[in-house]
Amino acid sequence: MRKGIPATLLIISTWIIGCSKSSDENGIFDRLSYHQPEGYKDSLLVGTLKVFENRDDRKGRRIPLHIAVTPALVRDSLKEPIFIVDGGPGIGVSHQSYFYTEIDTTYRRYHDIVFVDVRGTGKSQPLHCFELQTKASPQEHFDTPYPQEELEACIEMYEDSIDFNFYATEYVVEDLEEVRKWLGYKKINLLGISFGGKVSLMFMDMYPNSINRAVLHAPAAPDIDALSHRGRYAQQALDLLFDYCSKDSLCNSGFPGIRQEFEILMKRIMGEQVRVDIGTTDTVYNVELSWPPIASKIAGLLYEDGSYIKIPYIIHEAYLENYDPLFDAIDIYNTETNYFFADGMFLSNICAEDIPGAIRNYDVKEKDSFLGDYVFQTRRAACASWPVKPVDESIHESVISDIPTLIVSGQLDPVLPPETGAAISKRLVDSQHIVIPYMGHVFSDLSNLDCYDTYVVSFFEGEEGSLDKQCFDEMKPNPFMLSMQTENDSILNVPD
Repeated sequence: MRKGIPATLLIISTWIIGCSKSSDENGIFDRLSYHQPEGYKDSLLVGTLKVFENRDDRKGRRIPLHIAVTPALVRDSLKEPIFIVDGGPGIGVSHQSYFYTEIDTTYRRYHDIVFVDVRGTGKSQPLHCFELQTKASPQEHFDTPYPQEELEACIEMYEDSIDFNFYATEYVVEDLEEVRKWLGYKKINLLGISFGGKVSLMFMDMYPNSINRAVLHAPAAPDIDALSHRGRYAQQALDLLFDYCSKDSLCNSGFPGIRQEFEILMKRIMGEQVRVDIGTTDTVYNVELSWPPIASKIAGLLYEDGSYIKIPYIIHEAYLENYDPLFDAIDIYNTETNYFFADGMFLSNICAEDIPGAIRNYDVKEKDSFLGDYVFQTRRAACASWPVKPVDESIHESVISDIPTLIVSGQLDPVLPPETGAAISKRLVDSQHIVIPYMGHVFSDLSNLDCYDTYVVSFFEGEEGSLDKQCFDEMKPNPFMLSMQTENDSILNVPD
């Protein structure tokens, strides 16, 4: 690791020392310390702010919130900082600092980029459930995701030190407002992703004078119940993907009967016991396949373009009783603990906020989808023993605001499709809703990504009016995978 402060930050520091602070300057250099993470050429400013776990009584245990800031490059023309709020709930956001610091400096030119690992995630005392977050054998990928004994082990691990009731979204929002004040910012921009969209909307409602503008990427919302509709939403996305395949000459030629093959595959695994030997020459596992977990894995592959382009090939090979591509896609041999997601935070939040409404809204028609009601039922079962109380019903009221807001939805999103983004947009007086035709929940390898970044940054600066939104239609995925040897750098060619 290189020692010392990079030249860019030395220049920034010299400017601050040699000149009086502008009216737009803040306290990040006073509150935080320089840190150069391994693999970074530039440095971040990092620190912790201790907040009460029990924000209601403001006493007792404190949580050290991990905060990282990528400082703006042009500090004599500072604009409002951009707070990145990630999804889950249960995902820390500080892992994203590399992109905004090292890969794309568009966002940080005039804006500090602020990453707060919200309570219970990332480096802010994450509520990991180690047994739940570890697959000890390939068979566990096809078993229930929340075994009772593993749930009980996680609860027991925290029961003497944690009150799971204080990991609801309103406390996350209050933490972010405290961070804003502590860092000395007058107003902030919010870039909320998925669950981060819900956090952002509640921030807009609770602290409207603290926010300048908001961008909500595939957002959840306090009044939207996506959990009870997961089957229908996943089916919509898969049907659209099959449509794209049928309109793509190579995909259609390679998999002309993909819909029928999918139906046959599903009925086969649902209707009979399917066992498969997998493994290496040293270790062989005899795995019993189960359709609901497989359907959940397929729905997960729909999340982003880098994986959904593999789905027709994976289905075709599984139809031919070659399940290796499916096993590779879900990383079936990986037995390491997944620290990316904190299941304790996830369950504490959804069991208190999402499950009560999903139970009321549940429609048995969900079972008609390829995913069925598997996601809803497994989470409902897990929440039956998770020790939290339902939040007050007022938390689910619609957010009505005149704060300028950009909402971005993916046409292929299997979790929060465009219809949920449109519903949010209707209640925001000054909002735009953009649908990206080839985006899932997030994107990875879509072409023309500059379109997204340029528009988002221009929106934060109130200058997006002169930009052409048609460029979002040119954000296209790589070609569908046709075989394990497919190597093609061209773009998926789907007629309009």
